[in-house]
Amino acid sequence: MAKPTNQTERAGVHAVGAIFTALGWAFREQPTSDFGIDAHAEKLNDDGLGGGKLIALQIKSGPSYFKKRGDNYVFYGEDRHREYWTNHSLPVFIVLHDPETQLTLWQKVEQHLIEEGKDGRWSITIPAKQQLDKANEQYIAQGIASDLGSIRRHRLTLDLPLIRQFAEHEMAYLHVEDWVNKSLNFRRTTVVFGDDPDAEADLDLDTWLPAYTIGRFMAVHFPWLDWKEHEYIGAEHGSYEVACWVLEVELSNVGKAALVLDDFYTSELSSD
Repeated sequence: MAKPTNQTERAGVHAVGAIFTALGWAFREQPTSDFGIDAHAEKLNDDGLGGGKLIALQIKSGPSYFKKRGDNYVFYGEDRHREYWTNHSLPVFIVLHDPETQLTLWQKVEQHLIEEGKDGRWSITIPAKQQLDKANEQYIAQGIASDLGSIRRHRLTLDLPLIRQFAEHEMAYLHVEDWVNKSLNFRRTTVVFGDDPDAEADLDLDTWLPAYTIGRFMAVHFPWLDWKEHEYIGAEHGSYEVACWVLEVELSNVGKAALVLDDFYTSELSSD
């Protein structure tokens, strides 16, 4: 079976994001992922704000990942991923998505579910009944909540690679799509680094959120950025379906402090 293409992988991230958002979660893709954390999702309260249930996701898309083990499926992983995922500060879930059948399955990565293989390989069974849907959402959300301080620490930790990219540039612009006729209105954000907001995008992020205001959107997805409106492009320019917020942004004191603390955590102790 053919190896999934980048297009297949992107389609999988997009599809999983749509499912989580329909279930009442904020979905945030991670643009850099050396150890297989492709996105994180946070359960929202009824008012649309973060509810404190935050998880990390490893998303695999394509029929080749749906390997059968009896009546269920099996995921094969590498040792370096297992150590990272089982010691992660957030619960890590493997999500398999088949774009041909639209079947989407999940499994939480826990040490007692892992079966040892050869040469550092391991496997974990993914039950066929664990579809990513409303019936199973309660099991994903159950037991993940934490206190507000811990939630914020986790979110900043997950966002550190993205925060560092913003720190490398004096100016940046966000282009946030607002689907004005949809209940799930905020869906995509592109990032332009530099002083030209109309330049080609440097990053393309899936940022799914039903929100009444751009302020609410920024508070959920980019709490470490200061922002101001540069331009609002009305829906009449997007077939009366899609408006666009163009925001001038820079790291806030929170974002800068997160980098200072991370540098401190990883620095060597010195008596000088």
